[in-house]
Amino acid sequence: MSLGTTECILLTVMAFDRYVAVCQPLHYATVINPGLCQQLAGIAWAIGLVQSIVQTPPTLKLPFCSHRQIDNFVCEVPSLIQHSCGDITYNEIQMAVASIFIVVVPLSLILVSYGAIARAVLKISSAKGRRKAFGTCSSHLIVVTLFYSSVIAVYLQPKNPYA
Repeated sequence: MSLGTTECILLTVMAFDRYVAVCQPLHYATVINPGLCQQLAGIAWAIGLVQSIVQTPPTLKLPFCSHRQIDNFVCEVPSLIQHSCGDITYNEIQMAVASIFIVVVPLSLILVSYGAIARAVLKISSAKGRRKAFGTCSSHLIVVTLFYSSVIAVYLQPKNPYA
């Protein structure tokens, strides 16, 4: 999951940005300032770095069979773990815990922020205002949908190679 770590966090930050833009437009310039943006981007990159540092050593210590070939384009931790000849219980537990913090929590925060945005948009009386608010959020919603649908498609595939 380390490939999408930074992206998940940045999508959450973007959802917060859209929330402030729609729900608190008069406070946008004071809430979303350059310093906060730099801090949030730094946190996203730091979490991605820590995730990689934590997952890489245990994965590389696994015994790998010499006759195995990784079919994925990107050599990610799940692909490597799948091709190990040793006990991968620790690695699977570590990935499951990391997935909760890096995929589920950000997705939950994104859904909560868009729930608040939807409530605010529904309170707007003019059709033009609702269109403008929807236009503010639509590009981010498309990115979130594409990112999470591809994550789900890749990581929730059946383990059967013939499926």
